[in-house]
Amino acid sequence: MWGGFNAMWKKFIGLGMILAVMFSSAGCNLSPTSSQQPEKKQIEISMMYPMELKNFEALVEKEYPDIDLQVEMTTTATMNGDSERRLRKGHGTDLVVTTLPTSGVKDYVMDLSAEAFATAYQGSVASPVMIEGHTCYLPLPGQYAGYILNKTLVEQLGMEIPDTNSAMTDIFKAGKEQGKGIGEDGAMFGLATVSPASVGAYMIGTQVPDFLGTADGIKWMSEFDSGTAAFSGVWDNSLDLLAAWTEQGYLNAGTLSLKSKNTMPIESRLLDGTLMLSHGNVQMLTKLNSQSQQYEYVMLPYLSDQGNTSWVTSEPDGYIAINDALSNEGSKDKRDACVRILELLSTPEGQQAWMQDTEAPHSYLSDFKESLETVPQGIADCVKTGYIYDLQLSSDVVQYFGKNMTSVLDQKMKMDEALSAVDDYCRNGSAQVEYDQSFIGTMAEDLLYENYNTRREETAIGNLIADAVKEYTGADIAVVNGGGIRASLYKGDVLGEDLDAVCPYDNKIILVETKGETIVSMLENGISQTVRDASVPAGRFLQVSGLNYTYQPKDEEQPSKLVSVTLADGSELDKSAEYTLAVTNYMAGSVGYIDNNGDGYTMLNLYSDTTPKAENVKLVKETDATYSDAIKQYFQNHGDAPIQSKLEGRITVVGAGNE
Repeated sequence: MWGGFNAMWKKFIGLGMILAVMFSSAGCNLSPTSSQQPEKKQIEISMMYPMELKNFEALVEKEYPDIDLQVEMTTTATMNGDSERRLRKGHGTDLVVTTLPTSGVKDYVMDLSAEAFATAYQGSVASPVMIEGHTCYLPLPGQYAGYILNKTLVEQLGMEIPDTNSAMTDIFKAGKEQGKGIGEDGAMFGLATVSPASVGAYMIGTQVPDFLGTADGIKWMSEFDSGTAAFSGVWDNSLDLLAAWTEQGYLNAGTLSLKSKNTMPIESRLLDGTLMLSHGNVQMLTKLNSQSQQYEYVMLPYLSDQGNTSWVTSEPDGYIAINDALSNEGSKDKRDACVRILELLSTPEGQQAWMQDTEAPHSYLSDFKESLETVPQGIADCVKTGYIYDLQLSSDVVQYFGKNMTSVLDQKMKMDEALSAVDDYCRNGSAQVEYDQSFIGTMAEDLLYENYNTRREETAIGNLIADAVKEYTGADIAVVNGGGIRASLYKGDVLGEDLDAVCPYDNKIILVETKGETIVSMLENGISQTVRDASVPAGRFLQVSGLNYTYQPKDEEQPSKLVSVTLADGSELDKSAEYTLAVTNYMAGSVGYIDNNGDGYTMLNLYSDTTPKAENVKLVKETDATYSDAIKQYFQNHGDAPIQSKLEGRITVVGAGNE
């Protein structure tokens, strides 16, 4: 028996050896070789920023090959106005960037206090944005801020570069008399960015030479931090200079309105010599001098009228945090990737890469060795001698102060009321700056505003707003300028804060009667700038209801072309027929057409006296409603079910896969 078993065993072993040789020769292995190993998927990390970050992205890829940093290009205004709302709605990016964070996001960003890099930054910059004593945001490399002056025009006036505010006022006076550095609106000064944070930071900066940078100012700040000092009775004259400039026409207070769709185009006016002075930073100065062959620009610090030393302010380009939604266990890989990115950013190499991308001259890392070679001559003395002021008020206070000071300049508040409101906010908070939690309705799905889509193509959110305007007015056709749409609506409950973010402007809807040929001209204007300024499309592009159109965007060889226009039922638009059309008073010239106001819709002009009035356009009805009001009414009218909106082929783009 055993002999037979041994014979069978030998045959079994022999067969096994043959099979092993066969598998080996065929290249078959029980475990795959390294070349056969499936590639490990990269961890995608999202963030929004208003410029490309090629050097920093390359550094991240080099140091961490498993991380794919995806930077969504956006405008600074959108980044500031929508990043925190997106967080609260559960749609925030993985890395969150905003110019000046508020305490309202304390439950939506991660506490970074335990990370070693949290203490790597200068306390004077990191402390004001702490949330209840915790480090949640890191300061990005930033800019020295002050004034940017057209040096060439000053020399043409035969005057010296000013070293006091009074001397600057004299330059305005001479420029106005000789027609230099002045636009059609009479303004000679403006702010590069208009937001509560930027206005507040500028106005606080003006107070540094003669107050905040003095012994009295240092004492006030210390007492303010301890709760024993107030704005009232101390800051009452802080707007005297700007008020004087406004009264004399050098500053148009309306351009500082937080509800204005078009702020003054500062850079273009400086470049064409129709603006003498702007508040700005080193990055802006560098850009202007590189683009202009006619003028030279110089940067100045904030000036004194009391013989005190001039100062510059230092402002981070933004603050970066990690979305707290990544705290759950299922997001561990993303969370760890974000921490690694911030850890890399918090090194001299990371700072340098970011600074190369953004042209920021200043890092807030405590041990960063900064070169003075990139500091403009006009502020070099301030930087070398340490007259650099970091904003020490909390971000919430800076924004609320800026909002109220704008209202004073716009004559909507008195100074004592504004300062009293700031003091009350510092003590108790204020409902005026809390986001609107009133319930509007429910969305069935996400309607996304991203990558400027409302400015070049049909969008579901554009269709919803245009439908709401059409229904509100009873018009045959309604159009909505894409630049008036600034954020997304998300699936689920829609609150008042969402409408404020999506349609933030207070332009009023009007109903007109006009011919089809005017509607064609209107659409041609709408498609005329879908590509401009490094592919950033203009806000004049029209989302529509009651109308369909096809267009071909402009390219290097030809301008944009309106290919066809039909009504919603598919019938052709009759150029000689009359239609009722819903637009806004802004498009119809309520603020004129200077500096790109009105988005160039001069064919609809009913209000501006400086532009020929429109032909074949008759005002039927003025409303007091904004886009936001129309959307609110639409939700009320259709509140029996979640609101839906989809693409319907209203706008076809030739050459975009739609031919």
